Amino acid sequence: MRRGRAVTAPLGEPRSDERKEAVRRYFQATPAPADETRAWRFQGAAGVAVVLAVALLVVGLAAGTVVIAVVAVVLFVQGRLLLAEYRRRYAKAEPKPRDADMDMTLRADLRDAAERAMQRLELTRDELELHSYDASQPGERRLAEQGSGPLVVFGPADRSKGRPGVDRVWRFTSYDLMAICPTGHHLAIYRCRLTFDIGGRSEEDTDEYHYADVVAISTRTRPTKEHAITQIDVGLAALPLSRTMIRAFEIVVSSSDRSSIAVSMHDDDQRGKALHLQESGIDQVIRVVRHMLREKKGGVASATGP
Repeated sequence: MRRGRAVTAPLGEPRSDERKEAVRRYFQATPAPADETRAWRFQGAAGVAVVLAVALLVVGLAAGTVVIAVVAVVLFVQGRLLLAEYRRRYAKAEPKPRDADMDMTLRADLRDAAERAMQRLELTRDELELHSYDASQPGERRLAEQGSGPLVVFGPADRSKGRPGVDRVWRFTSYDLMAICPTGHHLAIYRCRLTFDIGGRSEEDTDEYHYADVVAISTRTRPTKEHAITQIDVGLAALPLSRTMIRAFEIVVSSSDRSSIAVSMHDDDQRGKALHLQESGIDQVIRVVRHMLREKKGGVASATGP
């Protein structure tokens, strides 16, 4: 049986001060270099004013000397204040952790959440009829890969903050997570919200359905006013989400209950653009879950496609 490898959390263990500080810096906008340049220009202008004041004093223009000296002091103080503010903001935002370290830490969180799902649902890996590796392509290791564990998908949580990394992949301060655990007789689902800076889970829910009650799995794209993401401007080509469209993965049962999670986002006014999110392998998950449901329902195609 294939098993997931151990994953370290390079930003620090959950709830550690080291981790909180690293993640906070990642999502803190770094001040523009132009802000520092502006502060130094004030300092330079103050220096020029001092030279001019000395020149006026030498030629005996005392009144002009006083005026220019006052201007020099104002420019100097303003420059020092701007420089201090720039350095304060820079210290809060830098150095940022690497994108790879953010992803590796998230991978560790997803692993822990998968283990939590199995505990809450009181399942073992041997009871799973569909495993995470069943949704992986040869030679591929998805960020949400759990080896012989459950299928895990994740997406940005409502009201989270997000920003693109150097690789232009968007990362978020909180995520919604779903662990899908198919057994021989029922489909078990665990959902939670992951707060990334502390690695903490909240809003935990579990659902268990008989396969006969699962009527569809699907992805639906709809406009929404509720799923708001605060974008952090980092000087890259941020996407203004004036009309947010959410692509959500859903598992629907006969009672009309839905287990749903956002898996992609774009602006309907800019259809050629979308936020490049971290890859959870949602398309492969849909494919293998749909195939399993067809088998469980005697070959009847009961699941809808995207």
